[in-house]
Amino acid sequence: MLFSKAQQQYLSDQMYRKARDIEVAIFNYLDGTMDNEFVLHALTGFWCKDGGFGHGLYIDNYNINSSPFQVYEAFRIMNMVDLDSSCEFEVYDQIVNKAMNYLYNRAEIVDNKWNPNVLSNNDFAHSIEFEYNDANKKAFGYHPTAAILGYTLKFCKPTKAYYKKALKMIDIMLKDFYNMETLTKYEFISFNSFLQSIKELGLYKDIQPKIEAKLTKLAKDVVSLDFNELSAIHPLDCAFALEDKELKEMIDKELDFIISDVKSFGMWDYKGNWGYDKYPEADSASIKWVGAISVNNYYILKKFGRLE
Repeated sequence: MLFSKAQQQYLSDQMYRKARDIEVAIFNYLDGTMDNEFVLHALTGFWCKDGGFGHGLYIDNYNINSSPFQVYEAFRIMNMVDLDSSCEFEVYDQIVNKAMNYLYNRAEIVDNKWNPNVLSNNDFAHSIEFEYNDANKKAFGYHPTAAILGYTLKFCKPTKAYYKKALKMIDIMLKDFYNMETLTKYEFISFNSFLQSIKELGLYKDIQPKIEAKLTKLAKDVVSLDFNELSAIHPLDCAFALEDKELKEMIDKELDFIISDVKSFGMWDYKGNWGYDKYPEADSASIKWVGAISVNNYYILKKFGRLE
C-alpha cells in the first residue's frame, strides 16, 4: 500500500492551513520545496536564553523554559531534515553550540542520565508525563539520554568537547544497557535512535550487532499491533530490527495502518491525551498535534518507501 500522489498533494494543502510553522517547514523540506535551513530558522522561535529549547516546541509541554526533552525534540527535528556536522549554515553552529552548552554544562545529569523534565514544568500547562516528579524520571529512564548522545556524535565534530563528553557517557550507558532486562516504551525509542545514529556514522561497528540483537529480543516480547494504543510499544519504535522477519512483517502492517488511517480532511488525528483534566490548554494542544502527527507520519512513509 502506498500513500498516493493525490493524498500527498491534499496533505500539503492542509498543512499550510492547519499546522504550525515548524511543521510546515519540516514538510516543505521533506517534499523538496525548501532547504533545511528554513527548519533551523523556524526552530529559533523556540530558543531560550540559556541555549536550550522551550516555549512549547514539544506540544504537550507549554513551559517557556528549557528542558532536556525540548532540546531532544529540536534535535529529533534536525535529524528528520538530514542535518549533521557537515552543515555550513551559520544558524546551525549557533543552535548546536548553545544547545550542547545547555545540556552538558547547565542541565542536571544524575546517574548518567538527563532528567527530561525540569521543575518549572509544574508552573505551566503540561501533560501528565511532563510533570516533574520521581515517577516520570523513572518511566523515561534512558530517554532522551540515549538519543541525545547519538545526536551529539552526529551534530558535533570529533574535536568538540561535547563529543568527547558524549563518548564517556556512552561507555557508561552501554554497560547499563547490557544489564537491562526490560526497557520502557520511551527507552525503545531512544536506544533505537542511538543505534540509527551510530549506524549512519559508522561508529561502534563491532558492537552494533550486539546492541541490535538485544533490542530485537526485548522488543519481540512486548511489541504490539494495537496501533491505536499510545501506551503500547509499536513496531516502528523498533525499526532497528528490519532484519528480523517477524518484526519486519509487523512494521509493514503498521505502515499499512498509517496510510489507511488518514482522515477525510487529508491529515491524521492525534489519539493521545494529557492524562488528566487539569489544564484547558489540552484542547489547543490536540489541535496543534494534527499538524505534528501528520508531518511525522509523512516522514515515516517517505523513510520506508511508502510514497507513490
